[in-house]
Amino acid sequence: MTTHYLDNWKQYLTNDDYNYLIQYVENIKNNIQNDKMIILSGPGRTGKSTLEKDIRTYLGDENCGDSSMTCDFIYNETIKPLGFFCGIDIISRSKKTNQAIINFIKYKQSFIASTIHIEKVNTKLLEHSKIINMTHIF
Repeated sequence: MTTHYLDNWKQYLTNDDYNYLIQYVENIKNNIQNDKMIILSGPGRTGKSTLEKDIRTYLGDENCGDSSMTCDFIYNETIKPLGFFCGIDIISRSKKTNQAIINFIKYKQSFIASTIHIEKVNTKLLEHSKIINMTHIF
């Protein structure tokens, strides 16, 4: 049985969340489209940023990029296969920005976001997301 680069995260996630994450990342690596955004949710010091860093390392800079919450990246000609959002909870009332992100997801753009306030994320955006709860405090 071969091990995956992200296998060290298996002990900190539910089996369902871990398997979803691995499939999501492998889809990006193999140029297969995903149909949801992943939101890493949990309090501080649960490994959200470290997991994102490990995903970036595994996929490489050519596949990963930061996406601003203003959605200015839509004007960039070099949108990467995976975009990372920080602050997904602070745009909950911006219908325009949330709809832009939803449209990108519908057109199979992959995103991973993180938040410590999942309750503040726009409910319409949650309908297009897989929430992975990060509970282990490091």
